[in-house]
Amino acid sequence: MTVLAAALAVPAVAFALSEDNDGTLSVRAGIGRVSLTFDGSAVGRVRSGSIQVTDPVANDGAGFEFSNCDVVINKSDTTLAKGDSIKVCRGDNIRFRAVGGKYVISIKGAGIYLSAVGHGSAFLNGAGDNPDVVLDGTYSLNDGPYKSLPDFGAPVILAAPTGG
Repeated sequence: MTVLAAALAVPAVAFALSEDNDGTLSVRAGIGRVSLTFDGSAVGRVRSGSIQVTDPVANDGAGFEFSNCDVVINKSDTTLAKGDSIKVCRGDNIRFRAVGGKYVISIKGAGIYLSAVGHGSAFLNGAGDNPDVVLDGTYSLNDGPYKSLPDFGAPVILAAPTGG
């Protein structure tokens, strides 16, 4: 229990220490693709699919971790930007966290659940354009109302809401 409490505390502390210009993104029961290019923290899980995380700046945060991977591919040695840490995790019931740094996260699959805080951009592409998929999940920006994931993909800005 102590290890579990400590594992959950690290992302919670990172979220609590967010900067004034940070925004939030939440994805629930997503089917399709969710990509983030941001500076901040994210935790999530995927029922079935893959997660690729790029950490372009070593030691700028706590780093990232995967669990429940059937396959892990380390692409760090094959990238053009040498020094990037790039790993791909594939499988079922995958969990991940990327805490306190610059990251590029790409999630593809079904049952995508994501909570992110930081600033940058995201690309959301639900599978609603597929006639076999009735509900492709929902997303919320900055604690706003949940909306259906865009069927044909759409960029969103991850930043603090404007106004008072």
